[in-house]
Amino acid sequence: MFTLRISKTIEKLRAGDLPPAPAVRTLMDSDKPALCSGCGEMIETFERYYFARIRKGKALRFHLICHEAWIRFKPIGQPSQTSTSLARS
Repeated sequence: MFTLRISKTIEKLRAGDLPPAPAVRTLMDSDKPALCSGCGEMIETFERYYFARIRKGKALRFHLICHEAWIRFKPIGQPSQTSTSLARS
């Protein structure tokens, strides 16, 4: 499950469908169902999630593991440990 969420988040970043990190402000929240901006799956009410406000006032919501992939992502050509270190989680 975690590997699939990481893969979906990285695919969105590579395709340019998800803005790159960092956020202007990041908070942790729960108890509100929402779609994850990374993997696109539902964040259930029992799950904690990151709420990230980025440039131009846009807000993103991430599962914890998707947020980790988002902040560690490096575009192709830059060194990255995202796919290897997170896939082992």
